[in-house]
Amino acid sequence: MLLEIRLIRKIRSALLFVCFLILWEGCASGGPEEKKKEEEDPKKKELKELMKKMDNWYKKSQERMGYYPPQLTDGDWFIFQRTGETVANLSDAMLKKFVPGDDKIYLKETRDMKKHSEDMVKAAEERYDGAYEDIQYSFGRLRNTCKNCHNHLGIQIYTSLYPGETSKEDH
Repeated sequence: MLLEIRLIRKIRSALLFVCFLILWEGCASGGPEEKKKEEEDPKKKELKELMKKMDNWYKKSQERMGYYPPQLTDGDWFIFQRTGETVANLSDAMLKKFVPGDDKIYLKETRDMKKHSEDMVKAAEERYDGAYEDIQYSFGRLRNTCKNCHNHLGIQIYTSLYPGETSKEDH
């Protein structure tokens, strides 16, 4: 009888150990729910790529915002024009592919983003008197629409586009 009890205890201990290992593996790997989350939604991945392109051109224009018109080169005007074109085209794609239901704020901000981008293109193409000031104004309005939409959707764009990096504002 004593031998049987020891055998049962050993079997029970072995089963508990195996169950522990199975649970440990499930927790360490995040379980099936976590694995589903890890597989990035293709639509989100595409949106992230669009946002990254937009952000790259945005930064190029932002670097030139402190210049004075006599200092602007043809390359600077090209950057402003290309930024406006890129953001306008990508905002079209965002309106067609990524509209979150009937979210009126998202729709308004995305349309405003497109309008301000197109204003930048017009001013950069025509280079009329005051064009640079109009680009600065449109760029500022563009910045506000981005900020408003990101706040509305709860998006921290910098950490989403550049994982592992902290934003420059954090320093």
